[in-house]
Amino acid sequence: MTRLLGSLLALCFIAAACGSADTAAPAPEPAATPTAVEAPATEPAGATTTTEAPAEDPEPIDDPAAGEAGNTATPPEPETETGEEADTTTTVPETIEDAATEETDATTTTTTTTPEPAPEPDTTEDPVTEEGDTPTTTTTPEPEADPETIEDPASEEADTTTTTVPEPVTGRLPADPDAPARDWVDGVNTAGWDFHRHLTGNAVSSPMSIGVAFSLARAGASPDSGAALDQIFGFPGDGTHSAANAVDLSLAEASVEPTTLEVANRLFPDDDFTMRTEFQRTAANQYGAVIEPVDTADGAAAAGVINRWVSESTRGLIPMIVNGDTVQNAQLVLVNTVYLKADWVAPFPHELTADGQFTTGDGQAVTVPFMRDQRPAERRFVRLEGADAVELPYQGGQLAMWLVVPHDPAGLAAVEESLGAQGLTGLPGAAQAGMVDVTMPKWEQTLPPADLFGWLCPQGFCPGARFDGIAPGIFLTAALHSAKVIVDEKGTEAAAATALVGRTSLPPPPDLTIVADRPFLWAIVHQDTGALLFVGRLVDPTA
Repeated sequence: MTRLLGSLLALCFIAAACGSADTAAPAPEPAATPTAVEAPATEPAGATTTTEAPAEDPEPIDDPAAGEAGNTATPPEPETETGEEADTTTTVPETIEDAATEETDATTTTTTTTPEPAPEPDTTEDPVTEEGDTPTTTTTPEPEADPETIEDPASEEADTTTTTVPEPVTGRLPADPDAPARDWVDGVNTAGWDFHRHLTGNAVSSPMSIGVAFSLARAGASPDSGAALDQIFGFPGDGTHSAANAVDLSLAEASVEPTTLEVANRLFPDDDFTMRTEFQRTAANQYGAVIEPVDTADGAAAAGVINRWVSESTRGLIPMIVNGDTVQNAQLVLVNTVYLKADWVAPFPHELTADGQFTTGDGQAVTVPFMRDQRPAERRFVRLEGADAVELPYQGGQLAMWLVVPHDPAGLAAVEESLGAQGLTGLPGAAQAGMVDVTMPKWEQTLPPADLFGWLCPQGFCPGARFDGIAPGIFLTAALHSAKVIVDEKGTEAAAATALVGRTSLPPPPDLTIVADRPFLWAIVHQDTGALLFVGRLVDPTA
């Protein structure tokens, strides 16, 4: 009851103060205040009073907020000859348990002459329902005016965090033409190439998927963690997220029938976890991220939700990225997926696919199906020192695979060492056009969920990296990457094939003949941005 009386006291003090701002009569002397508390005063001589019959208008008694109407008030005086009326008014606090009426007598020296019903009677019952009341109540001279509003941690939390909901905070922003997209791509390509070189044997990975995931996480990184990511991924000092957005939207333009290219981001927070509003806003504005809360207390169930979304986004190519132990009691799981399905501009004829010998990295010969051109086709190619590279474009004109085949079956490592990420993505600029005859195996490669910290930690980014920009106390405990590619006669997405050319008459001799019957390098590149979508090494097609 003391807290309620204190809260109502502060509210009515404010109401009376607001009402006095419009009064026509001069304000009374403050000394009259204690008199009004001890013995309610009558109206001074010549003043108009409205308290002749309290029963005629009970609303001012029941509604402490009535004074908010801002009416003319007259100051109380010591007892006068109209004592009978004074006795009538003194019965109000005794018969009605209304702290606001008592507060009016205790903290103000005005008497309302034309009471009106309060426009918002709920304010009396719950002073904290209006957010704007919070700073006002702190100005009341009574310290107990509304301690709950002042000390409520939820009120302060609302300024920096927002309860997770299954919708973005705001909509996706359009691409910023001034964003440092090229710098972002160059940094991500370099990091992705470095991860590729970290893998041994058959290798497949997506620099774009890794780059986008860590770019999104960068929005919530603490200073030290952010500096480490900038060093590894070469993120621009300013405009990282607008650059990622511009690149992503450019990639989306390549998704034109029959080519499908989709980049998707999703945040899976625990259903009791809150993220900072600014992080959510960046995730939605620049990455199109959707929020889907899960109950990570049940690790297996949470992993099931996450893996189902990953499988759906990748059309079943990646059925699992996390397990129950990985996400058990986690606060947040950030996931990126990249999906590609594209057909060759010049598909390999199925009827020409035939078995052939492939010499593996350790010198062993294995039999695999090879795809062959029916006849040399007009393609772009580059003659490198120690290798030949040829472009295999996809329909739509924005995506292409580059096949890099060393002259020496054991020379792939040297070629990769000399080429680098910039050399690989720079092949289109150095290419010449000519008639090229291609023979290459059908292949399928899978990278099971791999721990990225094995690659990142030696570079200064280890488990425990802080991400207080997502929420206070958040740190990274796991980073996983999985990829799969299937190449066939039709294109890239499911099964692979090789074509052999058969003719009824001899064509002109080709400018270049490439037979990928030895370990080779391949990369799928977005022509416009130069982004490395996927990169791989095929050492043994049968592994």
